[in-house]
Amino acid sequence: MTGGFRFLPHTADIRFEAWGSTRDDCLAAAARALVASFAEFPAGAPESTRTAELAGTDEQLLLAVLDEIIYLLDAEGVVPLDIGVAPRPAGIALELGVVAVARAEIVGATPKAVALHGLHIGHGDRGWRCAATVDV
Repeated sequence: MTGGFRFLPHTADIRFEAWGSTRDDCLAAAARALVASFAEFPAGAPESTRTAELAGTDEQLLLAVLDEIIYLLDAEGVVPLDIGVAPRPAGIALELGVVAVARAEIVGATPKAVALHGLHIGHGDRGWRCAATVDV
């Protein structure tokens, strides 16, 4: 199992659950879920790469990954097409192959912020799982 996600019912916002064999796979799946909630892309290669070194607890890392995607969308008008997460001693290295949002087909409401309520990540018998609610 490398990772996956599913959307959960929610009245007004986006709620998803993601999973992976490792914490990093789970974080990458959560990032893919966030992007899939509002954008689809034609086949193609990323236009450029954005990297970030993120530190903190597992929950702080989940929040930071999702916040980084929202920041890039708002500040630079780009969205990740490729998502890579690698372990680091104090956290993770996030590598995002991005494209201009103009290349995307917008299929949902634009995310505005990650809600702290209901934010969760943890390890269990079947790997890592996380959940998040995103305000739109």
